[in-house]
This record gives sequence, C-alpha cells and structure tokens, in this order.
Amino acid sequence: MTPFRSLMVFDTAIDADAFARSCRDWGVDTPCLHPGFLEDERMAQALDRHGLRSWLNIPVFCDLKYLERHPDAYAVTSLGRRAAQDWLHFVCPSRDDYLDGAIEGLRGNLARLSPAVVSLDFIRDFVFWERVALDGPSAGIEDGCYCPICLSRFEKACGEIIDRKDPSAYIHRHLLQPWADWKCRRILEVAERIFGEIGALAPGIALAVQTLPWRETDLDGAIRSRAGQDVPGLAQQADMVAPMAFTQMLGQTTRWKEQLLAHVRASTGKPVCFYVQAEALYRAGNITVEQFDAELTQARNSNPAAIVALQYEQLAARPEKAEILRKHFRP
Repeated sequence: MTPFRSLMVFDTAIDADAFARSCRDWGVDTPCLHPGFLEDERMAQALDRHGLRSWLNIPVFCDLKYLERHPDAYAVTSLGRRAAQDWLHFVCPSRDDYLDGAIEGLRGNLARLSPAVVSLDFIRDFVFWERVALDGPSAGIEDGCYCPICLSRFEKACGEIIDRKDPSAYIHRHLLQPWADWKCRRILEVAERIFGEIGALAPGIALAVQTLPWRETDLDGAIRSRAGQDVPGLAQQADMVAPMAFTQMLGQTTRWKEQLLAHVRASTGKPVCFYVQAEALYRAGNITVEQFDAELTQARNSNPAAIVALQYEQLAARPEKAEILRKHFRP
C-alpha cells in the first residue's frame, strides 16, 4: 500500500492557494488540517483546484473556543486546577453535552471537506505529554479529570467512595487499576461514537487514531492511568494508528522510534503512521537538514500507513528542508 504523504498545518491565516501549491510541488498528496480551516471555503477550494486529497484531524477534547464560552466544562487536574497548559486546553471527558455539539460540528465539516482520512486527536484525558520525560517519575505527571462529574461517575462504576479532600492522591493510592480501566472505557466509548458517526456519514474514509508515544510499561502504565488510552482497543475501531513519536521532542533516538512503532504495530495488528519533525520543539537544540533527511529515509523504509511531516509553517521558512521533503515525497 502506498502511504499517505501528509503535512500538518496550523495557522488558519495562511494563503490557502500558496499552501496547496507548495503541497503539490513538495509531493504532499493529503495535507492534514484541523477544523479551523473549514470556517470558510478557501482551503477546501484550494485543495480541490490543485487536485489534492485532505486529512481532517479532529481535536476531540482540546477545544479552547468552547471553553472560553463554557469555562465550567474544563477538566480538573490532579493538582486541582483547570486543565490548561500553554496551548493545551482540555474539556472534561464526561461532558455529554459537549460531545453532542462536537458531533454536530463534525457532520458539517464532513459535508464541506469530503476528506480521504479522518483522525481523532486528543482522544484521551488531559496530560501534557510533550514535556514528560520517559525516564522521569510517573508520580510527577499532572493529569485529569478529577471534577465532581467524573468522580461521581467513577464512584458509581467502582462502588467506592472517593475522599474529596485530595481525590487524586486517594485514587492513586487505593484505586489506581479501576481508575485506569474506567478512564479507558470512557475514551473508548467516545471514540466508538465518533467513528460510528463518521462511518454512517462517509463510509470508505480511512480512519486513524492519535496515541501517546508511550508503551503500556512506560511510566508505570501512565498511558492508561493518566491518559486513559487503551491503544489496542482504540485501534480496533480505526484503520491505522498514529503514535506521536517525535524523537527530538522527547529526547529519544531513531532506534527508540523504530521499536515503539513496531510495538504498536504488533500489539494492535494495524499499520502505523510515521511522524517527522522539521524543527525542534520544547527541547534545546536543532534538527539539521541531514537529520531530517535521515528520518524521512527511515520513514519510507518502515512500510508506514502514512508519513506526516510537522509542519508547513516551518518548512515554508526553510527552503532547504522543503527540498528534502520534496526529494522523499515526489513520486
């Protein structure tokens, strides 16, 4: 199977036609957009003019605009504060009214774009994984949600009463496994509902799920107990799995990435997506042209379902790296 050749883009103020031209020139066949690009017709029309497919990436529980209107819907973290860090603002996963509205918005987006791929991103509980060291302590990870709605639902599910003075400490001391299982079930329910809606509205679309770049054994099982992600369970509902395995961001090697993707492929039975950073994020240092070239070579040799470059705004400012992408992506 020929992998999707994708490029992520975030700035909705960019010139849509220039973006589409760049994608075509660089060999990108399925650019990855978030729903903010669908508030008008410019991007959809530009992609169509240049003969490009599209990839719609849905940020399920990350929704700052909604939270600005409904601040009571913020998830509550293990530190007892709103789930907001840097650009990441998280809705409580137990808010059924939010989910109803998000699905209504999805219906409109599918009608406007007719994408080839739809992925569920932020299909988890709150955790800012980009700043979590894989060799660090799991106890230091701030996660959510510990709001009254989530705690009450968990109490009903497990038959226990939670000490509300410090619910995070109580749960992690006494009920960690039931808590992890309950969080994962809720996220699986949400994914099933959204994927079911997509399948009913647009059968034949390739479905992907974004997952944290952690194994089940990493950080004392934090992918389940903190993020609420049952990766094999989520993968059952999708055609491909997209672990957010960014080597520079996490201070890891290409060997680590190869092993992580092999683990996800083996544990889910699904093909995986390969993400490649163009520029450094969150950690000091830089990604050289040679490193970018080498990781794209690794991606092409790994038989991925998709190769996704991060990100357009950076490549547009670095023509030498755009040329490397073109070398690998042009058929």
